[in-house]
Amino acid sequence: MIEFHTIFVISCIAVLAPLLNRIPVFARAPIVAIELLLGMLLGPSGAGLISEDSALNFLRDFGLVYLFFQAGFEFNQKDISGRPLRLGLYAWLVSLGLSIVISGLLYLIGLVEAPLLVALILPTTAFGILILMLRQAGGLDDEFGHYLLGIAAVSEIAPLILASIVLAQHNHHLHQTLLSALFIAIGLAAIFFLKRARSVRLADSVVRWLGDGELLPIRISLVILLGFVSFADRLGMELVVGSYMAGMAVAALVHGTKAEILEERLTAIGSGFLIPLFFIESGAAFNFPALVSSPASVARFAVFCVAFLLIRLAPLNLYKGTLPERDMPAFALLSSSTLPLVVALTYLGMGRGQLAPETASALVGAAMVTVTAFPTMAFWLRGAQRQSRLESGASFVAHAVADWFSAQASGALAKLPPHWLEAIQIFEQRAFAFFNRSEK
Repeated sequence: MIEFHTIFVISCIAVLAPLLNRIPVFARAPIVAIELLLGMLLGPSGAGLISEDSALNFLRDFGLVYLFFQAGFEFNQKDISGRPLRLGLYAWLVSLGLSIVISGLLYLIGLVEAPLLVALILPTTAFGILILMLRQAGGLDDEFGHYLLGIAAVSEIAPLILASIVLAQHNHHLHQTLLSALFIAIGLAAIFFLKRARSVRLADSVVRWLGDGELLPIRISLVILLGFVSFADRLGMELVVGSYMAGMAVAALVHGTKAEILEERLTAIGSGFLIPLFFIESGAAFNFPALVSSPASVARFAVFCVAFLLIRLAPLNLYKGTLPERDMPAFALLSSSTLPLVVALTYLGMGRGQLAPETASALVGAAMVTVTAFPTMAFWLRGAQRQSRLESGASFVAHAVADWFSAQASGALAKLPPHWLEAIQIFEQRAFAFFNRSEK
């Protein structure tokens, strides 16, 4: 069967990628970037050693679901909650506002046909991928990593929830909004119940079962995953929303106990096979000839590459005094890294007739740049022992762009009617008062 031959080739790439990562020239490149590039080289647009069929497409989709499941149970509320999460929310809202403006302009000139969907896609961040990258670079537990994961968490969860509403059929947006709220309420209730249900006795049982070779805890975790995913699908939510909440449910059950060994076993399943398969298959499925088939396609690709980074430069002023100046360019580059949500949302947008294949290819192509070139540049900048001229220049450009956006926003506010300005000032005072109380 040809499927086994293709899986064999994918398995070889999954072994080759971390080996290439040990070579100095590829040392700062994330492993997922190497997997994507190798998938492109050996896929239908390249050597043709990886073919597409329904079975492999399902495995790729399951790898995407498992990636969000793993991101869910690796979401550490203790490290990310509080100020990192609040600043992440404010930064995402700024990026979303700029994304709406950019998408509206592209719609007016005829480059995109679904401005709301594109506006949601541009400010997404791959939380699961960033965890893998930061763990690989050894920056998962420092201050930089906490604030980066704070904005990544918001930039992944918020678009996931809003996408189901935006992709709903005409005249069904209110209905889908209510179903989404119902799913989130039930999911949070289940997470709260599992968190309350955990105990020392349960943790000891999980450790004993795993130590004896018993697979029951792993199978129960997979049942939780498939249950959340199936329920999300029935309510019209995206599958990755269900898998993300399933991961949070498993984490609520075992996090902070001796049963955390279960998370290590689940991570081994995903990182060992399913998640590399998703990235390699995504690279193989990417249609590069379609990306360069016309000047308009090339223009979309270039605009999206710039837009993914530009909307992350705008809110950098929020992190002044919190992160060192030298980390700002790397922060913007890494927070621009996205792919899984782009693949999922463009696929759904095409399936529902809201997104043209040319636009989807340009978005996915630009997203692949964000997870290959952007992190490599970011880790190279952060890896320098001294602040080089290039790093200083990058920091200057990042702050210049952020200052420009702040100045434009101030100018726009100055033109508003007086009673609007008064209302905004009252809102700012109350927001800052709330923020200061939360900090204390």
